[in-house]
Amino acid sequence: MLKKYLVILLSLNLFCCGFEVIYKDDAKQDNSYSHELAAIRIKKDRNQHDQDLKNSLYDLLNPDYLTIEPKYFLVLKSSRTTSSTFTTGTGSSGRNKILLTVRYELMDLETGKKISEGITTLNDSYTVSTNRFGTYSAEEYLQSNMNKVVAQNIRDSLVNDIIEMRRKKADSIKE
Repeated sequence: MLKKYLVILLSLNLFCCGFEVIYKDDAKQDNSYSHELAAIRIKKDRNQHDQDLKNSLYDLLNPDYLTIEPKYFLVLKSSRTTSSTFTTGTGSSGRNKILLTVRYELMDLETGKKISEGITTLNDSYTVSTNRFGTYSAEEYLQSNMNKVVAQNIRDSLVNDIIEMRRKKADSIKE
C-alpha cells in the first residue's frame, strides 16, 4: 500500500503541470529599453510649462526611479501659441486654441554627437468664460494634459531612435 502511494506521488511530481511565474522581476533578462531611457538627462527652458513637461518626461522615461549613470542628454525647445478660435457678439474670445510645439535633440553625453532629433506638435482648445479663474484653471488643466501627451510622443520617438541606434550598432559589428 505504501509503495502504491509513493509511486503515485513520484509520478505526479514527474508530470507536474509546468507552472511558471509570469510576473517576476528578472534583471538579467532585460529586453526593454528601460535602462537606456533612464540614462537620459533633460535640459529645458526655464518656465513653468517646460518644467511640467520635463517632469512628465522623467515620469515616463524612468518610472521605476532607477539610479543610472547618465549617457544621453535631451535638449527640449518648446513654443506655445494661444489664439482665439471663436469670437462672441461682444468681440471677446469665446474659445481659445493652444498650439504646443516641442523640438528635441538627443545627444551622446561622452562625444557630444547628435543621435537623433525630432518635433512633436499638439493643439487643443478650451472655453473662455466670464469667470477669470475658471478660464485660468481650464487653460492650466489643458496645458498639463497636453504636456503629458507630448511627453508620451517624445518618449515613443526616443524608443524608436534607440532601437534604430542599436540596430545600426549591431549591423556595424556584423560587418
